[in-house]
Amino acid sequence: MRKNLLSGLIILLPIAITFWFIRLFVDILTDPFMVHVQNFLLFITHRHFSLATQQTLLIITSRIAILILLFVFVLALGYLGKKIVFNWAVKKIHLLMFKIPLINSIYRASKDIISAVFSDENKIFNRVVAVPFPCKESRTLGLVAGIAPKEIQDKLPKSPTNSPMKVVFIATSPHPTSGFLLLTHEDQLITLDISLEDAFKFLISCGVCLPEHQK
Repeated sequence: MRKNLLSGLIILLPIAITFWFIRLFVDILTDPFMVHVQNFLLFITHRHFSLATQQTLLIITSRIAILILLFVFVLALGYLGKKIVFNWAVKKIHLLMFKIPLINSIYRASKDIISAVFSDENKIFNRVVAVPFPCKESRTLGLVAGIAPKEIQDKLPKSPTNSPMKVVFIATSPHPTSGFLLLTHEDQLITLDISLEDAFKFLISCGVCLPEHQK
């Protein structure tokens, strides 16, 4: 019975967690528009079919409508963004946001992060490495984000081999959304033949899930 229970949990939990994340993502996207879309649907259907008494159907229909509209809106923005006139207007909006106190710092940070995440040319993390942490005798997994800024390279001591200083993110386990940001020289890093996906699975599972090629 115990083995059957564990087998059932192994099958069910990944599916449940996946759907929970999808639902959370959908809720984040649709919640700001729910009231307006629901009122609009009630208005256009009140003569033929009353959705007011069908709350579940109203919520599902509203979320689907919002997702479709957001998808079309994003595609339209991407298309118009390639046009000269619209691109000029977007640049003016960017400049305006950069000049507004307090808002400019939030806007600049979010714009840079989102551009890095969705960029096709540059990946956030380019490789998985083993790095000395939290002491010289131990090693942990690190994700290399790139080369450290020039100001840091110039001010901090050089390595004996004059290797460049890299920015390495050390994710915590089992919650890799937080961690430590290290500035360390390239000669301190050992590149590992592990994909980013396998590295995150290894961290989330606290070392239980091994990389695919080692199973």
